[in-house]
Amino acid sequence: MNLKTAWIWGLVSAVLAAGALAAPAASAETLRICSDPDNLPYSKAEGAEHGLYVDLANLVAQKLGAQPRYVWWLSMNQRKALRNTILAGKCDAYFALPADKDYGTRGMKRTQAFLDVAYAVVAPPSFSFSRLADLKGKRIGVGFASTPQIVLAAQGGYTTVTYRTDAEILAALDKGEIDVAFMWGPAAGYDNLTRYHGRWRVTPVAGEHMDHQVAVAVPAKDAALLARIDAALTELRPQITALADKYGFPQGQPVAVGMAQVQAGPADVALVPTAAGGTPYGQPSPYRMMAVAAADPAAAGRELFNSTCSHCHSPNGASPIRARDLRRLKGKYGDDWLKEAKQTIEEGRPDAGMPTWGGTLKEDQINDILAFFKTIQNN
Repeated sequence: MNLKTAWIWGLVSAVLAAGALAAPAASAETLRICSDPDNLPYSKAEGAEHGLYVDLANLVAQKLGAQPRYVWWLSMNQRKALRNTILAGKCDAYFALPADKDYGTRGMKRTQAFLDVAYAVVAPPSFSFSRLADLKGKRIGVGFASTPQIVLAAQGGYTTVTYRTDAEILAALDKGEIDVAFMWGPAAGYDNLTRYHGRWRVTPVAGEHMDHQVAVAVPAKDAALLARIDAALTELRPQITALADKYGFPQGQPVAVGMAQVQAGPADVALVPTAAGGTPYGQPSPYRMMAVAAADPAAAGRELFNSTCSHCHSPNGASPIRARDLRRLKGKYGDDWLKEAKQTIEEGRPDAGMPTWGGTLKEDQINDILAFFKTIQNN
């Protein structure tokens, strides 16, 4: 064989080898992944950074020998997002959901938790924060209807300044209008890293309703996929830590904060995170109460109220803003309070920002909400 022939055969062999390597990719399974297209630091469909969940999903797909394919759906209303994606059979894995067993995910199963997320205190490095009482005497920036706002108001003795978004809280901290910020940790860490060049110390907290874990959801019937993703997440622990660093997620030792119980009424409830409530993408998801006794009209009304109305009236209607505190309806309107409440729900108060729910909510849904209201009235 002369040199020219050898070169040609070498080229043919290389082409055949390349085809052999490419063949598995062409026949590889597809892992359909549902995620939010505009929710950094978690996920993003376009741009240089795609978020922790998307980067992790790509790594998981690689471990499974699969091609990732994304099904994008805004998760502002997470229940609606789930219904229209994974529960509708449009994807194989949803990145990500709370790992808490009390977070209802009928039709789905979840992997092991792969990440801890929590609220955090954001302050200059010189500020020493080791307990909740360290915040007394400080001007504390909090989000409207957020868990920190509600809990600090319930405890008393703290000076809070309320903002609509986390971006506004950090801007106020930057201008010196507040001394510390008490806000959702992933949002705080990401903005501190990308917008403020690591200017602040972001300290996560641990306590009731302040922290939780996240997991990957798969269809309940797909136990094999669940096991495979679980195994991949175990192998990817070092990479998950690196991704948390990349996107600024607070990972230091959390400060345990003793939280006073917020009176929630007699129903058995669990406080769980959700994306419902209309907060801007990339901002913390407000917390809402979900009743676990769904057969009880009052409990069903509590769940509906907290998934629909808590962004204005706070979880369980226990707003620290007196005019929005729905525990005071009976005291304010006397024996006519139920009639007044029903009329307000149905007709709204557009001048006060209260939308009209008549025609949107069914009659039995409104009655469930009113049944819930009966359980929270102050005597």
